[in-house]
Amino acid sequence: MYTDILIPTDGSDNVEPAIQYGLDLARRYDATVHALHVVDSSPIERKLELTALETDLETLPDTWYEAGNVATQQIATRAAEHGLDAVTEVRRGIPAREIRSYITDTGIDLVCMGTRGHTGLDRVLLGSVTTRIIRTVDIPVLSVKPKLTEALSESVKRGGFENILIPTDGSKPAREAVTHALDLARTYDATLHALYVVDRGAYASRPGWTWDELQQVLEQNGETIVEDVQSRAAADGVSVAAEITYGVPHQAIGEYCDQHGIDLVVMGTHGRSGLSRRLIGSVTERVLRKSAEPVLTIRGV
Repeated sequence: MYTDILIPTDGSDNVEPAIQYGLDLARRYDATVHALHVVDSSPIERKLELTALETDLETLPDTWYEAGNVATQQIATRAAEHGLDAVTEVRRGIPAREIRSYITDTGIDLVCMGTRGHTGLDRVLLGSVTTRIIRTVDIPVLSVKPKLTEALSESVKRGGFENILIPTDGSKPAREAVTHALDLARTYDATLHALYVVDRGAYASRPGWTWDELQQVLEQNGETIVEDVQSRAAADGVSVAAEITYGVPHQAIGEYCDQHGIDLVVMGTHGRSGLSRRLIGSVTERVLRKSAEPVLTIRGV
């Protein structure tokens, strides 16, 4: 499923968990590893826009490029230790834009990124490079939080993912996410967990309905959706557990992760909320903020 995996790096320790997951995925899928560093020229470009000065961006310090070469070569060396092909590149520009351009130029089909780099964004994901990539590329993006460094990634040490959660509402992005989750579960010999949340907040958006009426419809819908995942899993020889629960979706997803030892969440970037290309405010965005586990997002188109 994945043949070219991109690992953007800024050389910080915060990227380490994403590197480990990216290398492990590349090993499992025998994929080519792409290590990319973008020399961030955005502060200078913004200053030029404000001052209307003419400055040659080629005068950016050589040490910035050297740091990028070191960071990408380190990933290439580690990839070679696993017998993997690796490509390195250092570009100059605005990070999100250059990452998108690289994806288009090279046919990347999976991106592994840390959710925080030198910017120090901690729990606030909004506005970060990772979020911009999730919003604007049509390929899967694996987002990994830096605080996973200490546990390094225990799932990688144990030999990969063991419990993969696919929260689903039956929407097109969710169905596509199921396809990726099934392939990953089969590749890692992991258990797939299908979760449907009966959203109590949906009652407020259905005037004229009683809660009992709406709950019955949502439960029936959930049963159909999880049965479809179970059927697909059985056809693929994947072990599956399914559950219908109640509550606020992102909270229920977090609770399920804690209770069942989930080590990967796979989600579409929007569901039936009709958010189109916007990620802000969606269940997925809230899961990205809160989840301690890596989150693989499949963007709906």
